Amino acid sequence: MNNDARQYCTRLGQLKAARAQHESHWAECYRFGAPERQQSFQGADVKNQRETDRADLYDSTAADSVQVLVSMIMNGVTPANAIWFKAQPDGIDDLSEVTEGERWLEDVCQFMWRNIHGANFDSENFDTLTDVVTAGWGVMYIDIDREAGGGYVFESWPIGSCFIGSTRSDGLIDTIYREHEMTAQAMVNTYGEKNCHYTVIETCKRAPDTKLKLLHVIEPRKQRGAGQINKAMPYASYHIDLSNQHMMKESGYHEFPCSVPRLRKLPNSVYGNGQMTLALPDAKTANELMKNTVRSADLQIGGMWIAEDDGVLNPHTVRIGPRKVIIANSVDSMKRLDDGTNFQLAEYLLTNLQGGIRRKLMADQLPPIGTQQMTATEINTRVELIRQMLGPMYGRLQAEYLKSILDRCFGLALRDGVLGTPPEELWGRNLSFKFVSPLARSQRMEEVYATEQYVMSMANIANIDSTVLDNIDFDAVATLTGSGRGVPQSIMRTADEVAELRKLRQQKQEEQAQAQQQQAMLEMAGGAVAKGIERQVGTEVMQ
Repeated sequence: MNNDARQYCTRLGQLKAARAQHESHWAECYRFGAPERQQSFQGADVKNQRETDRADLYDSTAADSVQVLVSMIMNGVTPANAIWFKAQPDGIDDLSEVTEGERWLEDVCQFMWRNIHGANFDSENFDTLTDVVTAGWGVMYIDIDREAGGGYVFESWPIGSCFIGSTRSDGLIDTIYREHEMTAQAMVNTYGEKNCHYTVIETCKRAPDTKLKLLHVIEPRKQRGAGQINKAMPYASYHIDLSNQHMMKESGYHEFPCSVPRLRKLPNSVYGNGQMTLALPDAKTANELMKNTVRSADLQIGGMWIAEDDGVLNPHTVRIGPRKVIIANSVDSMKRLDDGTNFQLAEYLLTNLQGGIRRKLMADQLPPIGTQQMTATEINTRVELIRQMLGPMYGRLQAEYLKSILDRCFGLALRDGVLGTPPEELWGRNLSFKFVSPLARSQRMEEVYATEQYVMSMANIANIDSTVLDNIDFDAVATLTGSGRGVPQSIMRTADEVAELRKLRQQKQEEQAQAQQQQAMLEMAGGAVAKGIERQVGTEVMQ
């Protein structure tokens, strides 16, 4: 087993070398876009680096725009106030009729959505998306909170300690090496004395708070093991003591437990670059310009002076300030010079740079609150425009981030037995997740708008020729517009329910028609009888 540990440690060195060429660029993106999330690349002291970055940051336009973009993605992709996904059996499209199996899947999605947002997903999601927007990739770990006895738990792993790889033909990430620290006492408590190296046990007795480096490897299992079930799972998990190259624990996962989204995939690499890459030149220039402007402002306020050492005035000791009397031989012994600062030019350049940063980080579509009056329709239109601009970005997030999270959460809940027994029609079928978030709906609304406009135009033509409506399947229209607008399937009747309702309506109409017919016959019979009586009475009178 320790031979395997040495192999994984060697692989870690190879992954570090492959990632090293991108780290300086990511560090610069964090410096100007998210200094509070600065990662520890190449073993640097991240705490001191964050303090240095904050001290050197004079313009926070990029950092503010990154937060705005992250918030827009969260609100458009994974809103906490509305369900943003649904599950469907493979082979069934959105125009299919609603079935009992889909009703069960909707209940499953409601359960997953409540528990995902009832856990710590929203806070960890913000950190992960900040990494994705800034550096271009992030890592989200999904599992069950085993210490609390259930429920989902999410962890946003710092990308500075993660090294990724792929063994798949489609390039999706399925291998991750995570380097992290743990105290000697925590290592012994977590893995047990019999699984820890003897030097760790001695360190625990001597200095229990000493931090040691660990390596957590998650990768597809090449061959299924024997014995324990967790050693035969599709994905292997190894916990290694890096200092001693000692394997402490081997386990496994049914699904890949990490979601690793990439915003823009780099050529010939498993890593990516973020939106901050586009704004980085402007951010660096704006920061330098702001720094010089602040220095010029200080010079403008304090002034630049020329003084003569005339035996009375000593320029080396004189201090300028309010309520100070400067002793000089003459008023010409000390004069203020023109510093030549042009703040209008600096303001013009800075305004253009800040506008470019906001535009490249997609934070310029909505004006700040209170600066411009906008109607609700205009705001909604601009929000839809923003979501359409995020479309290409959303496609990769959907494939590499959201689907893997939902697959993992569904598997955990299903194996835990909290979802109940699925309907028989779903047995043996694969499930796929589709998204009904505001951003997903905005990508599909063109189809809904086209359908609604087509129906309205046909309705206008129907005033001339009503047979034109025969070309429209209104049941399909109702299903498409309902699903396109994210209407819950709980309020939409299934095909069987619709058929039964129409059958009952037809039966009721037939019964009403029969009743009306019988009533008419009775009235006719009663009228005939009344006329017969009238004739008989008339005859008797005549007689």
